[in-house]
Amino acid sequence: MKKTRRIALLLACVLVVGVLGGCGNKFDARAYLQAMLDLSYKNDTTEFMDLKLGTAEEAAKVYESGVDTAMTKFLEGVTVSDELEAEFRQLVQDMYGNAKYTVDSAEKQDDEWVVTITYEKMMIFEAMLANYETAVTNLYTEWSGVADEAQLPTEEEMTDALLVALKDSMKDAIANAEYAEPATTTVKIELIDDVWTPNSKDIENLEMLLFDSENADF
Repeated sequence: MKKTRRIALLLACVLVVGVLGGCGNKFDARAYLQAMLDLSYKNDTTEFMDLKLGTAEEAAKVYESGVDTAMTKFLEGVTVSDELEAEFRQLVQDMYGNAKYTVDSAEKQDDEWVVTITYEKMMIFEAMLANYETAVTNLYTEWSGVADEAQLPTEEEMTDALLVALKDSMKDAIANAEYAEPATTTVKIELIDDVWTPNSKDIENLEMLLFDSENADF
């Protein structure tokens, strides 16, 4: 999760080719970024549709692609049941849906817009991993106390139990998440090939600021 990168916003830029290109003074950078963030994090298509950035089907594809990317990183190399995967997917959606940000203003600077965002970092991963560490310790204590090896869970059952513990730890961390004090950052929107495009490094930085990703060391 530490290196998870959201691609939903970048995919959205592909969808608007020919819509925003050459818009000149008609381009509303603040509204545009608000639409992209709301769609990417909260699956809110209101601004996206109002600005005519794409169809409902395209909006759904953008959002689902972002969730798919997070899921791939989150469960990389792990095989889970369809039911458990669906539960993890819902938790990822819940986490992103609880992101706190406000798109404040946009200022034109030469050939780009600089958009200011106020955010509150969601402190989730540190609590999640603390919960998980406790759960894992309890599980291994339980298993080590089994005298008859025949009564021990299979390796597959142990793996499933650990994944359920991770899922439950994440669910609890989201439900009880605390937020850091409000702070501000900026995202540049640049005209690339006649299309207004959010700067990819700024988007990556925003993702790191919205969540305590520095603590997602797993």
